[in-house]
Amino acid sequence: MDPNHELKKVTIRAKRAAALILTAVLLASCSSKPEATEETTSETTAFTEISVETTEIEVPGSEFPPITYVYSEPDMEKTESLTKSMIFYRDGNPIYGKITLPPGKGPFKTIIISNGLYAPLGRYSNKALSYSEKGYAVVEFQYQNGTPPESYDDPEFLGDFIYEQVKDLFVVMDSMQYIPYVDTSNLYLYGHSMGGLVTSYAGAMRQDKVKGLILVDPSFYATDLMSFEKDPTITTEIYPLLKECKIPAMIITGTAGSFGEDPHAFDDAMKAFPKCQLIRIEGATHTMEGEASEQVVELSVEAMKKWG
Repeated sequence: MDPNHELKKVTIRAKRAAALILTAVLLASCSSKPEATEETTSETTAFTEISVETTEIEVPGSEFPPITYVYSEPDMEKTESLTKSMIFYRDGNPIYGKITLPPGKGPFKTIIISNGLYAPLGRYSNKALSYSEKGYAVVEFQYQNGTPPESYDDPEFLGDFIYEQVKDLFVVMDSMQYIPYVDTSNLYLYGHSMGGLVTSYAGAMRQDKVKGLILVDPSFYATDLMSFEKDPTITTEIYPLLKECKIPAMIITGTAGSFGEDPHAFDDAMKAFPKCQLIRIEGATHTMEGEASEQVVELSVEAMKKWG
């Protein structure tokens, strides 16, 4: 990372509600107006503090301490290739990724893809190529905490694990302003499986930055398993947060080997989202491979065109 990059510290403030942990902690409209500066240990690097306002939630309980992360301009491979390697930075640590571009100069409508559990960087590259053929730039990245151990059902572990991924996604979203190929006024979030849960949190919290959510077999069930080690009394319910999400969303599921096997799997999500379309692909599994993969692209492109 270039030491002369101007680092931005994002402070997210919110009040807590027992049923709305991530709503209360991170529900953000995400202003970018600098309010204060502070010196760091490096004389050549200035930190610009950005205060993030939240939707006002009148709930009992004390205010959470500020939750902060630091990000800087990402590094991008200098090549003529339409697929370029990238490195994003949160708290001085790298988040590895890449961007796939359509032909032309841009800026392009852009999709940020959030991986499911155990999915390595590149798992969704075929979809990225398909989207680029339809005129979209696509950003893929690997979360800092990578993949969990084989058993990830420990409540404290899973809650903190997902929370760190939400912050990584925030940084990737913040970093779009530095990429000349990206049309930041037309940004879409795509999340598969547990990545769909992360995308739902991040998209609903910062919906002023996003045009719409593409959720492929999102793991909403995991919120019933999650808690936070620092305060085990709080919960991570997703549906009250989704009720506040005014941007459009699409849930795509399959009928074979996925949450779509249960016709009522997404009833609560559909009731919560003000604007959401649910589509079941006949015979598609949780991984959405083969023909189902292309159907996901076709269906989501059709939706994004309607979203603007």
